[in-house]
Amino acid sequence: MQKYYRAEMDRMLRITTRVVYATFLFPPALLFYLWYRSRYLPGPACRPAPPGIDRLLPPIMLVFVVLEAVTAYVARALAPRGYLLNDVELVVDRAKRPIKVPLREIREFGRAEDGLMRRSLRVMGTAGYYGYYGLFWNRKLGKFRLYATRTRDLVSVRTERTLYVLSPDDSGDFLAALAALKRGSPAGGTPQSTA
Repeated sequence: MQKYYRAEMDRMLRITTRVVYATFLFPPALLFYLWYRSRYLPGPACRPAPPGIDRLLPPIMLVFVVLEAVTAYVARALAPRGYLLNDVELVVDRAKRPIKVPLREIREFGRAEDGLMRRSLRVMGTAGYYGYYGLFWNRKLGKFRLYATRTRDLVSVRTERTLYVLSPDDSGDFLAALAALKRGSPAGGTPQSTA
């Protein structure tokens, strides 16, 4: 058996991703304006630009644009796109470096408690730019790995060493399929709320 569960971005994530894009675009846009003004709009009303500024601003703009493009690429490449369940493993589908969790290592799984994200701190990762993913911490759960595209209706999967929090679009079907796969695996597993 193999089944894929999509992880679509919710409305809030789409908004925050666009806000981050706009924030990224502001510095190069401001630098372009200053460069354009110093080069093509010198006039009596404008203070003269410092000498050499028209040669200095293009490389600075280029550095900003390249850094922002790399950041956007990495953030998108590491964001969860969905989850694949098969007879051997649970895979967090990402464009780069998918996360693989062998079914035999899964000890518990279930729905995560509502409001989990509100009480969590991001240790390393992103929270609102193409997804919520990376290492997070909260008082009740301790450290956990989050690979989600929304903040509600989350699923938790616990292995011996790691707690994963995921956001499949159809969480009920995902949990039922995971329970069926665990019943058929030699290690078994306990479907219950782990978060």
